[in-house]
Amino acid sequence: MARVVIDANVWVSAAFRKTSYKAILKVFREQHEVYISSQIKEEMLSLPGYLESKLTKDKVEFLKVNIFGELLKECILMEPQQKLKICRDVKDNMYLSLCLEIRADVLITGDKDLIEIKKEELNKAGLGFLKIVSPGGFLKLKINRQQK
Repeated sequence: MARVVIDANVWVSAAFRKTSYKAILKVFREQHEVYISSQIKEEMLSLPGYLESKLTKDKVEFLKVNIFGELLKECILMEPQQKLKICRDVKDNMYLSLCLEIRADVLITGDKDLIEIKKEELNKAGLGFLKIVSPGGFLKLKINRQQK
């Protein structure tokens, strides 16, 4: 079973992109551990209100009920002790900090600022074990399901 962190942009895009939706389903079907911090949870819970002017009412309702209402309950809440500063988009460091804290196997994101971080930078930050992949990349990924 892998330890997984899912970027908020993937949760939101699951309402209108099949690839993101399938990636999230794969995570839960394969019973991987999904982690979230209070900072990430706060960001995610604020999104439906923010998105009401950008998405249809049905898609916002889908997010509220299916994604934020049900799936977030399945996530393990963990607070990072260390605050990393390696991503060019400062707010994305909260994902990397959580990944370091839980020794995540995978970070699923559609954010280029995270995807384009060089392996050397990840190694320097103690994240050499982390795979940062898009939802499509996660669907292709073979994960060792043994416990750590």
